[in-house]
Amino acid sequence: MIPKLVDIHSHILPYIDDGAEDWDSSLTMLQNAEREGIVAIVATPHILHNNDFKIETKIVSTYKTLCQRAKDAGLKIKIYLGCEIYAQPDISLDNKIATLNSNKKYFLIEFPMNSIPQFVPDQFFNFIVNEQIPIVAHPERNIGFQKQPQLIYEYVQRGALMQINEGSLRGRYGEMAKLLAFKMIENNLAHFVASDGHKPDGRTVTLVESYNLVLEKFSKELANRLFADNPIKAIKGDPIQIVSPVPIDGSLKPSFWKRLKFFKKRT
Repeated sequence: MIPKLVDIHSHILPYIDDGAEDWDSSLTMLQNAEREGIVAIVATPHILHNNDFKIETKIVSTYKTLCQRAKDAGLKIKIYLGCEIYAQPDISLDNKIATLNSNKKYFLIEFPMNSIPQFVPDQFFNFIVNEQIPIVAHPERNIGFQKQPQLIYEYVQRGALMQINEGSLRGRYGEMAKLLAFKMIENNLAHFVASDGHKPDGRTVTLVESYNLVLEKFSKELANRLFADNPIKAIKGDPIQIVSPVPIDGSLKPSFWKRLKFFKKRT
């Protein structure tokens, strides 16, 4: 039996970023999510620079309107508010939307796709000693982590948490991202699986298929932890118990034929 799924990373707010284009798109995404058993979701619009916090009032207003529209449509899914902060040296968590559900504890942070900023380790240390816990969004898609997967272990050892995109488990972002995502789960280096949903179709809000993949390959206990237990704790600001991580030795290299197959799909 699939548990009550919880999604901590989505772009369901319309008119804010590259996510939902309008109210109909937002409601369609929420309807699809509720239909497959997602009971709670966090709207995490992109904050690409601290200046983007200047539109916080608009973001909060849009969020409240979406909650009302969802209620009017008869939806029961709980909608929370946060954001996805792009890594930058002067990150501030003082704004209401900076942490998930304004809990002042957990925040979602995104790295550039092709690198890991040099300032991040010291920055994370300062946050973590103040009990503000970074959740790194989709590290399996980051080229820096793909080339040096052992760095993920180092970040987790220092107190950071890791969120995998469900699409990575299904091969949406290529074989390297898929290999690293499963390896992270195997080595206790993943703490959440989320949708990172942007649109009603294609890259949408969905978790069931990837939940079943983790259930089949690993265990029900682990699947429930990644898709339900840890996500709701992150929303509530509750402590998250970390299973001892295991380093990833060596590099990840998909077979030539798998790399060729993915290349042909993209072209």
